[in-house]
Amino acid sequence: MAFRTEEKELVCGACGETSLQTVVAEFDPDESVPDLDMRPDEPHRSYIKYWVMECPHCGYCNASIDIPAEFTKEYPMSERYRKPGDDLAGRFIKMSLSCEKNKVYNEAVKAALYAAWVCDDGNDEKRAAECRRAALKIYDSHKAVLSEDQNIVLLAADLMRRSGDFERVKKEYKGKYFPSTLYRLIAAYQMGLAEKGDSSCHKANEIPGIAVK
Repeated sequence: MAFRTEEKELVCGACGETSLQTVVAEFDPDESVPDLDMRPDEPHRSYIKYWVMECPHCGYCNASIDIPAEFTKEYPMSERYRKPGDDLAGRFIKMSLSCEKNKVYNEAVKAALYAAWVCDDGNDEKRAAECRRAALKIYDSHKAVLSEDQNIVLLAADLMRRSGDFERVKKEYKGKYFPSTLYRLIAAYQMGLAEKGDSSCHKANEIPGIAVK
């Protein structure tokens, strides 16, 4: 068993309506080697579709629709919110919008990244890059807060590189200090990839000096 799901009735945090949602009730520990952006390998990457819920009444998207919304139901019903579309990548972008509106900026960045992962699986490189740029836009808009989260700062390097902004990686991460030796090694590896113009996916165990089990 990699994971087990169950159906559960949840009350929407935006409109107050109840709907039946699929939730991950149980999952095995993830022992896979992640990508540089921390995406897990199989079988855990298979249940990404359960990482976002959508209210069928108002369209509110979040990791769980019972998370209280810091906005009225009119926002998820707006044209701007609905624009990303109803497919899985679109729902993650809408989740990102919800998290940003709720001022949970690190989750907003990660939700846009999850949308990129979906596009990666669909071999839609253009849209994947757009999703990564959307994540970077959130990072830039709330840098004062997000710069305190070293995980997000390190993730931003991968977002820049995977979306093709090699010059920015070299500019912002050259000589950048991280308290963790592990993070310094990852940042240096990202720099090396950017210098080669490499925008492809790489595994964490490719980095010299890092032992990943």
